[in-house]
Amino acid sequence: MSKNLSWRLGIVGALIVIAFICLTPTISKDLPKWWFFGENQIQLGLDLQGGMHLVLEVDVDKAVEADLEREIEYIKDTLKEEKIRYSEISPDGISGINIKSDGRSLHMVLDSREKDDIRQMAVDQALETIRNRIDQFGVTEPDIRPQAGYRILIQLPGLDDPERAKDLLGKTAQLEFRLVDDVNSLEDAIKGNMPPGREILKDEQGDMLLVLKRTSLTGEYLTDARVAFDQYNEPYVSLTFNSKGGKSFERITGEHIGERLAIVLDNKIHSAPNIQDKISGGRAQISGRFSLEEAKDLAIVLRAGALPAPVKILEERTVGPSLGQDSIDKGIKSMIIGGIFVILFMIVYYGFAGIVADLALVLNIFFITAVMSAFSATLTLPGIAGMILTVGMAVDANVLVFERIKEELRLGKTMSAAIDGGYGKAIVTILDANVTTLIAALVLFQFGTGPIRGFAVTLSIGIIASFITAVFVTRVVFNYLLTNLNWKSISFSSPFYKSWSEKFNINFISKRRFAFILSVAMIFVTCCLLVWRNGPNYGVDFSGGVMVRVKFDSQQSTSAIREALRVAQLQDSTIQESNQGGDSMYLIRASETDGQLGGLSEKIKGALTGYFGGGVEIQSVDMVGPKVGNDLRQKAMLAIFYALLFIAIYISGRFELKWTMSIVMAVSLFIVVSLVAKFNISMTWLIVVALLVTIGLCWFLKLKYAMGAIIALIHDVAITVGVFALTDREISLAIIAAFLTIVGYSLNDTIVVFDRIRENLKRFQRKSLIEVMNISINETLSRTILTSLTTFIVVVSLFVLGGGVIHDFAFAILIGILVGTYSSIFVASPILLLWERKFAGNEK
Repeated sequence: MSKNLSWRLGIVGALIVIAFICLTPTISKDLPKWWFFGENQIQLGLDLQGGMHLVLEVDVDKAVEADLEREIEYIKDTLKEEKIRYSEISPDGISGINIKSDGRSLHMVLDSREKDDIRQMAVDQALETIRNRIDQFGVTEPDIRPQAGYRILIQLPGLDDPERAKDLLGKTAQLEFRLVDDVNSLEDAIKGNMPPGREILKDEQGDMLLVLKRTSLTGEYLTDARVAFDQYNEPYVSLTFNSKGGKSFERITGEHIGERLAIVLDNKIHSAPNIQDKISGGRAQISGRFSLEEAKDLAIVLRAGALPAPVKILEERTVGPSLGQDSIDKGIKSMIIGGIFVILFMIVYYGFAGIVADLALVLNIFFITAVMSAFSATLTLPGIAGMILTVGMAVDANVLVFERIKEELRLGKTMSAAIDGGYGKAIVTILDANVTTLIAALVLFQFGTGPIRGFAVTLSIGIIASFITAVFVTRVVFNYLLTNLNWKSISFSSPFYKSWSEKFNINFISKRRFAFILSVAMIFVTCCLLVWRNGPNYGVDFSGGVMVRVKFDSQQSTSAIREALRVAQLQDSTIQESNQGGDSMYLIRASETDGQLGGLSEKIKGALTGYFGGGVEIQSVDMVGPKVGNDLRQKAMLAIFYALLFIAIYISGRFELKWTMSIVMAVSLFIVVSLVAKFNISMTWLIVVALLVTIGLCWFLKLKYAMGAIIALIHDVAITVGVFALTDREISLAIIAAFLTIVGYSLNDTIVVFDRIRENLKRFQRKSLIEVMNISINETLSRTILTSLTTFIVVVSLFVLGGGVIHDFAFAILIGILVGTYSSIFVASPILLLWERKFAGNEK
């Protein structure tokens, strides 16, 4: 055995051992005591194990208002102590404080840096308070982190009671003790004759009380809150104050014996008992008509502390555990069936070499799961889709190598020389295809969210793993068979294989005018559909609203569900049947009305359970506010644009050796986009302008390969959007992931063809450009068909068996495979020909 082969075998063996060690904690929960390699495991996303994903926005301006109110109280007390008279002290919005005294006025301005500090402190305090509440609520491995825009991301895996969690997290829990005004008339106050320093609050039963605005004591002095039971075994919340709070409570109760003291939580009176005597010991209680669960939750929020400002739910995604398990089962089933089809196809077509490729595919999945386990990565349903897609796309590298090896064999080379030549010539193309797909995956990770990031992570790992297994591992196997086992030859075709792929001689370029008319017609139809329907059919991810996935125990009709929603005044909701495997499942979508988005899901659930009684299971809830939806839509557009831009830069540098020009293009584009953005045009038109400028820069800087690739990619995405518009399918975050996958996949085909054109231009210098292009497309056609077919098989498995959750994603990929294969032949290559013949002076 040669030293070169020995160390390569050693690397393969080491990779397998390391992967096994990394994957062991995920496979086996009971590790031996001597295990010291770490215990990182693959985490299941919320869409697979169930749970809740929330994005909260802290109303930081309320925190600023509260800070100004405290400052006003301090100023009033100071002026009283100094015996300085004043007529009015009031806040000026959140900008400062107005003070009026003896006909003069003073305006105190709150410094902008101080204001920003208050806002950031409110977010930090809210984050800590929410974390404390969740810790006491008992959720295992919650994920709580701050986000830009004063937002907080919360992920609660395995949650059984989402509504209770939302109620727990959303309470401000601002506890106040206020004296009740029984002297002034409540009726007069209701009529508008409000005494100064008073306001009206309601209790739990809706009865109104007149109370002092000024708070006698707040919950900031609380040290503990526990559930206790009275003599009638009714639960109440027992409060314990610190020493300062205990003294204040003792003083207040001593000074106001015979009066009522209202216990107010978030501007709602829970009880207003009479003060019979001075209360010492720093203890109080909140009684009311509590259930035990309500009392426990109230104790939790009081013990964890009040939020410094109200929070608003901007985004909610809830998945029930039954839907999560169903997604796992269908994902694994589609992976197994799709994988079996690919394995059998490779054996039938390539014989023994197909078996080696299949072993590499299995090893590829092994490496992907091992890396995910090592980094405790989260596996989501789109992540499973990415893994399945990786299986289909990993075949591409093997096909490229094997087809190159067969070309070398047809030239009369020995088996060993053919293998070396095949890998040597294919590796550059494989590297280009993998890098461009990786660019799309990284952009998707940057701009994606939640499960879509899981897809990007899985796809990125899969790209790297497939490159290692297809280029390195399979070559080691072939070299070992030839060198150490003295095999004379290796079969790269089977008895079922016919030499049809070697006899392609189709004049594709002559069909370019017909293809141009067809492409323009399809894009024109797409534009007409989008104009007619006022843009794409955005799902709740981008338009805002609520989507509830409901499962009924028995078959229900759409009309009955609509009647149930009409009774609850939700008749404008859309109802879509989504039956899978005989289950009676429906998707119900509702838009925001009067700003009451947060209560829509509860209203839908209440309407269905009230109308149908039992037998209704809410499997998932997706709620996205219009503000978040707009943000997600802009991020999605930016993701597609930046993916195209970075790919154009890479292609220009790699194919045309014009890295400087590609960087100039990128800088120029950023300058143009920044200038255009100042006109406050919509993000959609900004991206359209950016893409047109990109094409113009490619033209001006003579980046012909980049221009051909960019136009082909825009063509593919535009037609896929058109098919979605034609079939009235929604565009969601998952579909954006599919679009970027299409970009990467389509580019694979284009790069393979471009690589061969560039190679053949050197080989056939006496042939015309059209002849060289036809030769190149025909030489790579077998690879195009085989790769498209194997990927198509895998995605069909995902489409048919993956379940409704991933159905549209798989549909987009299927369309993308067909359109991408078409564009690499009939769009990208003719654009390159147009450049060479009309602008580069090549008329051959």
